[in-house]
Amino acid sequence: MNDLQEGFTCSECIEKCSLFKALTKDELEEVYEHRYDTTFRSGEVIAKQGSPISHIVSLSTGLAKLVLETPGKPDILLTVVKPTTLITSPGMFLDNRYHFSIVSIKETKACFISMTIIRQLFERNHEFAKRFHRSIGERSIMLYNRFRNIIHKNMAGRIADSILFLHKEIYGELNFKIDLNRSELAEYSNMTKESVSRILKELKDEGIFDLTSDHATILNLDRLEQIAKNG
Repeated sequence: MNDLQEGFTCSECIEKCSLFKALTKDELEEVYEHRYDTTFRSGEVIAKQGSPISHIVSLSTGLAKLVLETPGKPDILLTVVKPTTLITSPGMFLDNRYHFSIVSIKETKACFISMTIIRQLFERNHEFAKRFHRSIGERSIMLYNRFRNIIHKNMAGRIADSILFLHKEIYGELNFKIDLNRSELAEYSNMTKESVSRILKELKDEGIFDLTSDHATILNLDRLEQIAKNG
């Protein structure tokens, strides 16, 4: 087993993922022996939509986005993922293809774990298989809820939802260095870049949220949550 850079080891990374807590010590060793890691620069494709799923991907460091490519139309930014998210796709149980692309948002280290060993573990460890399928179900429900919000909420509500997602699921702080540019924030909110800029200015003027360059500050969390709820 090779150590990952930046002070992480594969074992430390996997131990943070709840899925792997169902594995025995010997099974973890099997995972360690059937994985490798690669570093990607910002904007590089980690896994391409339509490509075969030979490995599942877990982020060790950095940040990535899941993108649904739509030929002839703007791509859809499905969600943003952080370490130590294990990126799963329903295609691994159907056509063995990725149905979205995984793209790094900033320099990101990704760990690739052989699907062969994962499938073997499914057969031997039912708790691991159950947790794995549960994670796919949870991600599907999250995406359903997000698309419902995009369809039914006004622009202010969509932006508020996006900011709260970054606050709660990615950064965990009221003040954070945001890694998404305004175009990506617009894609995630299903809005134009111009509309995003207008709503952000309104939120700043009302003392709710401020985005200066790449630094974000939630000034009034209660009000932001109210806009997200009623938008």
